[in-house]
Amino acid sequence: MISQQDISEYIGKEMPELSDVCGKEKSRTVYDVVRHLLKYTKSQVIKHNINAAKKCMTLAEQLYIKGNNAVKNAIENVFVYSFSHAFFHDDDKMKEVLDIVPPSLYKLYRNQVVNSHL
Repeated sequence: MISQQDISEYIGKEMPELSDVCGKEKSRTVYDVVRHLLKYTKSQVIKHNINAAKKCMTLAEQLYIKGNNAVKNAIENVFVYSFSHAFFHDDDKMKEVLDIVPPSLYKLYRNQVVNSHL
C-alpha cells in the first residue's frame, strides 16, 4: 500500500521527469504532490502529448488503487475533482482526454458530478 510518505518516491520511480517537482522539499503534503501530477498532466494535454498524459492518468489510477486512504482522498479530491476545470471545459480537449482517462477514474468523476447536484 502506498502511503502519503511514499507517494513522491513512487511517482519519481514511475515518472522520473516528475521526481524534482515532487521532491519532499517542494511538496509538503500528499495534496501538493497530486497537484503537481495534475499540473504536469494538464501541461501534456495542452501540448497534445497524449502518450505522456495517458501515462499520468494511468499513474493516478495506480495511486488510487494502491494508495492508502490519504492517497485515495488526494487523487479523488484534487486530481479527479479537477477534470471539469482542467480537461472538460474545451470540447476538443474533452474528446482527446476521454480516450485516455481510465474507466475507474472516470467513474469517480461521474459520481462526483452526480452527487454534487443533490
